[in-house]
Amino acid sequence: MLGEDGDRGLSHPKVDRRARMPPGTTSFYYRTRKALLQGAAARLTELDVADLSRMVQAAHDPPGPFSGTAGLAKMVMISATEPWLTRAKARYELMLQASRDPDLGATVQQTTALFHQLAREVVGQWHPPGAAPDPGLLEEQAAATLAFVNGVMMGFVIGGPVIDDEARLDRLLQALLAAIADSYRR
Repeated sequence: MLGEDGDRGLSHPKVDRRARMPPGTTSFYYRTRKALLQGAAARLTELDVADLSRMVQAAHDPPGPFSGTAGLAKMVMISATEPWLTRAKARYELMLQASRDPDLGATVQQTTALFHQLAREVVGQWHPPGAAPDPGLLEEQAAATLAFVNGVMMGFVIGGPVIDDEARLDRLLQALLAAIADSYRR
């Protein structure tokens, strides 16, 4: 609902109707609108972390469809399709709302920190085996990867993807990481 109708499309009675629950069920569990938004943020985080964690796990498997930068490119391109596109829209709605609500902002910050940690893990696994990447380089690559991916996903959300090809996105991710590594070595 949040992804389809924005933050004003989310209300206790609407959630009850959509979930085919008796009236008042949602407000029993989430007493206030603020609590309802917090619950939505928690659920989105749970879903997103599960997806990203699967990618971290897949990186340990033999090369497959979700390993390396190609795996991230695949996941990002999937986010342009339903139901993931609606989830991305809901995530950005919550981020906007969080900029005006300190409590929701704290929840979003925790989620962002967790994503950053997972991104560092994923990017670290893209380095050659046995080579321990410099923590500063890893930090730079993770931050840039997240920023770039967020920009691509925002393009999907507003309806104008700048990148519509998985292979191209993979090439751009690899170029970004290589340029950061090159710059870092200097």
